[in-house]
Amino acid sequence: MPDLLRHVFGWVCSQNPAHTWAPGGELLPLCQRCTGVYAGAFVAALLHLARRPVPTPAWRWLNGLFLLFMLPSGRYWIPQNPELRCTSGILFGSGLVAFLWLTLPTELAIGDWRFTRRLELQALRINRISYIVNVAGLVAALVLVPVLAENGKAVAAGILTAACVGGALALAALLVANVLFLLRWMLWRPSAPAA
Repeated sequence: MPDLLRHVFGWVCSQNPAHTWAPGGELLPLCQRCTGVYAGAFVAALLHLARRPVPTPAWRWLNGLFLLFMLPSGRYWIPQNPELRCTSGILFGSGLVAFLWLTLPTELAIGDWRFTRRLELQALRINRISYIVNVAGLVAALVLVPVLAENGKAVAAGILTAACVGGALALAALLVANVLFLLRWMLWRPSAPAA
């Protein structure tokens, strides 16, 4: 199975042995940065399933910065070490999930303003909790992935590999869902009323 995963992930990762962790002596199928990308995407997808945050402008900017951080890190404009490569990957994977996640409309058409306002305040409170849960999960991933990779036993290699496979599947599912959503919108959008 590890050879098959190395072959499959070889399509998207250089698998540089000098930049690949080997917890418990088992070489991971991805380099440190790609391990971070896919493990970060897996954690972010789980967090979005559990507590999907409403994509406010601040949330979009934060995740946009996560994506942009890959530029100086991935182009080696800043000094690199295993932790920074993994951190930039986790942030990138989390940002990818945030931007690919399909969200439901957040607006409700309700006539009573007081009821609408109460629902908005309730949504803000729920969204605040979602942000806290998502940020806590991201911080946990930023700490646990490098710790498992550097200090873990062979079981850590299995956990990290499973998280990477889960992240790759989550990103693939989000990409397919977005393409299908786009096709549906293009083919079945309501036509403009005649003037």
